Amino acid sequence: MLSACLFLQSACKGSIESTVDAGDIDDGTEEPGPRDDGGGGDAPEDGAAQDADAGAGDDAGAGDDGGAGDDGADSGGPGTVLFFEPFEDADFESRGWYDGPSGDLSTAEHIANSNSSFECFFEQGQRGCRGGTPGRHLFEETDTVYLSYWVKYSANYVGSQRSYHPHEFHFVTNQDDRWVGPANSHLTTYTEQVGGVVRIALQDSRNNDTNCILLNNDSFVGCNGDFDSYVFSEARSVCSCNGLIGDLDGRDCYNAGSYYYSARFWDSPNQMFTDDQGPYYKNDWHFIECYFQMNSIQGGVGVPDGVIQYWYDGEPIIDYHRILMRTGQHPDMRFNQFLVAPYIGDGSPVDQVMWVDDLTVATGRP
Repeated sequence: MLSACLFLQSACKGSIESTVDAGDIDDGTEEPGPRDDGGGGDAPEDGAAQDADAGAGDDAGAGDDGGAGDDGADSGGPGTVLFFEPFEDADFESRGWYDGPSGDLSTAEHIANSNSSFECFFEQGQRGCRGGTPGRHLFEETDTVYLSYWVKYSANYVGSQRSYHPHEFHFVTNQDDRWVGPANSHLTTYTEQVGGVVRIALQDSRNNDTNCILLNNDSFVGCNGDFDSYVFSEARSVCSCNGLIGDLDGRDCYNAGSYYYSARFWDSPNQMFTDDQGPYYKNDWHFIECYFQMNSIQGGVGVPDGVIQYWYDGEPIIDYHRILMRTGQHPDMRFNQFLVAPYIGDGSPVDQVMWVDDLTVATGRP
């Protein structure tokens, strides 16, 4: 887990010196591409598997400044609650949800002092929840967002049985409209688990400088014939297709048909939702918290000082403090929309269930 091109000046050259392993993130567009049927209001879609030799420079690896295991002191708390969803009834629209808000509720599965939870039943072969989802919820623009919820998975839950999906929860920003397809935006966050491993991801495909694209195998497209000498302006992707800045675990950049999909992600070092009974048993209720903090802009240039954090039953699992989410091209980028969007692009391999209760979106951790 290394970082590259970590210096504060108006342009970044993409020197690639060492490697990290990357997994698979997902593509999606308002015009369907390969393995993609997602319209602007649909859940994000998946992309072809990509093997990556992601490059990195000498500055600031994941453990240098805010690597996993830090105490989470920068988590923005105590924050202001932006909205709370108890899942006590299915009248989601009355509580600000939109884009076809719906969803099954379970009165059999819920946390203490609750009467019901949101039940996402993935029927075998289907991509989404049987009864729909609450959809999207707008909130006051903010540089920091905190998400908490309780989650439980059926004892037979296997997810997608791929190295990508299911998607679960997303934040998007004021740089896109209220109907944006979250897999092709100016910035989307992903909070999910893949095969029991927690994954936090970012994608910003609409920011790509398509004149110079760095692919997963370190080959490039364009760049005036030389990636190392190409100078990027602030009109660039912060994720992977235009080079690597700040903390990095894995990355994904590939041609999705009508655009290049640009993403990076951070996985938990261990499986956090397991088949075995114990503190990480997936068929027990667990309290999940996640925090995103936009980076600063100095002199019109994005500084890689943003934050991503994740806690599992109060235990810090993912904690990075050198994250670039916005550049000087979008200095006013702020979070303003949340999506509940459980989605398995290739279809669920089995009948399986995910339950969610007492979801909170706030500006910081309490």
